[in-house]
Formats: sequence, C-alpha cells, structure tokens
Amino acid sequence: MVELLVTMIIVSVIGIMLSRLMLGQQRFYQRTNEQISMRRELRTAMSLVPADLRSISSAGGDLTTFSATSLTFRAVLGASAVCARPSNSAIDLPPLNMARSTITSWYATPQPGDTVWAFNDSLSRGAEDDVWVPLRVTDVAQSTGYCPGSPFTDATLDANKPRFRVSVSPNLSDSIVVGAALRFTRSVRYDLEAQASGRYYLTRAQYVGGAWQAATPVSGPYDAPSGTNGGLRFTYFDSLGTVVTSAAAGRDVSRIDLILRARGASSSGTFGTGSSTTSLTDSLAFRIALRNRQ
Repeated sequence: MVELLVTMIIVSVIGIMLSRLMLGQQRFYQRTNEQISMRRELRTAMSLVPADLRSISSAGGDLTTFSATSLTFRAVLGASAVCARPSNSAIDLPPLNMARSTITSWYATPQPGDTVWAFNDSLSRGAEDDVWVPLRVTDVAQSTGYCPGSPFTDATLDANKPRFRVSVSPNLSDSIVVGAALRFTRSVRYDLEAQASGRYYLTRAQYVGGAWQAATPVSGPYDAPSGTNGGLRFTYFDSLGTVVTSAAAGRDVSRIDLILRARGASSSGTFGTGSSTTSLTDSLAFRIALRNRQ
C-alpha cells in the first residue's frame, strides 16, 4: 500500500509537470504567432504608406490637410501623355497595352472628380514659365476610334485597342499640346480609426465621384490615440528640419516621419507564469522623403 501511494504521488507530480510544460508551450506558440502577425501588419503599413507619399508634390499643393493622426493628400493614380485634342475640353490618351511602348499606366482608372495635371510648356523656350495645370476630370470614355493617326501607337499592332477620352474642366490652354505629359491624382486620406471590435486600425479612404468612400482598414491593430504615445503619429518637416504644424505651410513639407505602435490581442502569460493576461506590443518608425519638391 505504501509503495502504491508513493507511485501515485510520483505519477501525479510528473503529470502536473507535463501539463504545465504543455500549457507553457501552447502559450509560447500563441504569443509567437501574435508577434509574427504584428510585424506583418507593420510591414504592410511600411510598404503602403511610403509608396503613396513619396510621389506627391507638397510644393504643388498635394498635401491638403494633416495632423498627428490623420493625413489627406492627392495620391498619384498614374500617368500618360496627350495623343490628341478633339476639343478644348477633352484630351485623348494612348491605350494601356501598347505593343511597342508604355505611355498610359495607372493602378485605377480615373473617374469624374479626380484631377489630371497637364504639363504646360507655355510659350518661352526656357523652363521659367513651365507649370503643371490642374484640370478636373468630368468624364472618361473608351473607344478604338480615338487618337486616329497618333504618332505614339502602331497602326497595325495597336489597331483594335481602346483609347481613352478624358473630358476636363476648365478648358485647356493652347500651350497644352499633343505630347504633353499628364499625371492623374485622387484625394486619399489615412487615419487611425476604431473598428466594431473596439480596436484601432490604420484606414485608407478615397474621394471618388464627389464623395468620400468608406474607409478600409489596411493595417493594425494599433494603440488607441493618446497624444505623442498613440498608435499612429505623423510628424512633418521642411527642408531645414523644422517641424511644420500648420496645413497652411504644407507646401514647405519635404519629409514626413511616421511612428506606428502595434498591439496584439490579450493572451495568456509566457511560459512558467500564472493565468494573468498580457498583450504584446511592437513599434516601427520610418522617414519618407518627398520626391517632387518642384
């Protein structure tokens, strides 16, 4: 009987040790997966936000409004060139899939309400009066009959490919000629917003057809807004490194710093701890130098 009791005690101790070990391993696996997920979300933000911001022109007024937790700007959709001017309020563009070269390229087809910037070479031979002229897109149509005899397309290989006709307002200047470069922009807003779960995510919204579309969560979750220690913080600098705080001085911004503080879901403690719950945190800071300063 004594030997049986000793054996049962030993087996019980071993069982407790094994269950604690298995529980610890489960907690470790859970928190490791959570940490991997947080870092993946931070990398997503790091690849998305700089791609949008590097191509904007602060000197051209692309920064509309901004704060420490929100940023509204004109994001570049794509670029093209004028291949014909059917009227003073319309421009024709080459097809997307040209056989010998690529002139028209965008990640989303322009829509009414977007802005097309046309390069105005003006009248002098120098560059002192060259400007980018903003034009509001009022309509976009497609047809294989646009740009007849265009010098940019192959008469045989590109014969049945649809071209684009973009109607604009106000009317075009006479110095915006065939061959003029074009870039298309659309208002975009990044913000830190609470979702139905009560957790905060970095969201991206677009201004399409005269109205803001529903914001889409693109990365997160992050810490709630809390002054300088919140989950998202933009800081704006001019070319001398001075902090820019007023949207009225947005044309002076040459660099944007971004800090993200991610927070995982509450989970069990690490190996060897009790039942207390904690949440993992991670952070990322990076600088975005704006390219188009002129």
